[in-house]
Amino acid sequence: MAVVTIVTGLPRSGTSLMMQILEKSSLEILSDGIRQKDNNNPEGYYELEAVKGIVKDNSFLKSANGKVLKVVAPLPMFLDKSLSYRVIFMRRDIQEILRSQEIMLNKDQQAEREKFTAIYTTHLQKTYQFFELNNIPFLDVFYKELINNPDSELKKIIEFLGLHSDWKELAEVVNPELYRNKA
Repeated sequence: MAVVTIVTGLPRSGTSLMMQILEKSSLEILSDGIRQKDNNNPEGYYELEAVKGIVKDNSFLKSANGKVLKVVAPLPMFLDKSLSYRVIFMRRDIQEILRSQEIMLNKDQQAEREKFTAIYTTHLQKTYQFFELNNIPFLDVFYKELINNPDSELKKIIEFLGLHSDWKELAEVVNPELYRNKA
């Protein structure tokens, strides 16, 4: 049975980087290129427009079998439960995520950080609960570790996904210069 590989995490957590890594591994990526690369994501976003409407229509997932799809948290809760999944869950310090979003939006949201921290914490909890309740295997990958220690993180990813890739080749995608908003 074919499995859909989901890359998830909060926005600005390194999901696009993970998509680049998995593309380098020769896994087939499901994206449409509608969202163009920009200064905030100079290597691209690797998104599929249909994911935005997953709450009302998740039928596009049937075409994702055997492919990799980016679905940011908390949207994985709307996956079609009749399909099989494995998940790479990108984790990043929430304060780094919030700073990165502020820069991306060119908007100071410091006064609302506490509110966004609570919202994002809830998104993470609900997404983990969904995976655990539905027995969906997942691997946490910490963005900071992936940047600072790619060999260790990439070896875990290769093992989890059963890839036949060399971690050194995959590490070529990791660009520490793009880790710009640090805690």
